Amino acid sequence: MRRILLTLAVLLSTSASAGEFLVRPSPGKCVQGLYPQPPGGTFSVFLFCDDAQGMNIGVINTSGAAGPGKIELPQPKNWDKWQVYDRFWQEHAWSADVTSFAWSGDLKYLYVATSGIYGTGAVYKLDLVKRTHQMLFPNKALLDSIKSSYTSEITSVNPKTGVLTVVLTYYSQSEKRTTSKTVEVK
Repeated sequence: MRRILLTLAVLLSTSASAGEFLVRPSPGKCVQGLYPQPPGGTFSVFLFCDDAQGMNIGVINTSGAAGPGKIELPQPKNWDKWQVYDRFWQEHAWSADVTSFAWSGDLKYLYVATSGIYGTGAVYKLDLVKRTHQMLFPNKALLDSIKSSYTSEITSVNPKTGVLTVVLTYYSQSEKRTTSKTVEVK
């Protein structure tokens, strides 16, 4: 029991304040801990500061009884992907070497950007109701033109529209230097 209380005390003391739609952890100043959704949210991200292995995340349903909280469910109202005994979600594609993450305004989605060192370098949209993910960016045509490893970072999110501003950084073979492109992703 003491161990559980101590663990909870550590988790709570390392939590970010609620209300942040965008989190951009810095490798040199990474703060390991729980980053909750804005007020009313059911989920939190646990950020692991793994030094040379990058910054990695997992999604946790922190709601009582693992319920949907204030998330409005579409018809038919089905909440079967989260259980009290199955609250943690982590998949390598989107959880490894994270550069930034952002919550949607309706709290149904988490957007995650990754680095191409230990992660994929892509931006993902996690559907928290269905517990599925999809790669949003970059597309195949852009990947074919880059022809090198790349890193994506979310620099802003519009909580109402879900439009992300993403900076893509990669080594340009033609320019013989590292370059960046800023794009809007929906």
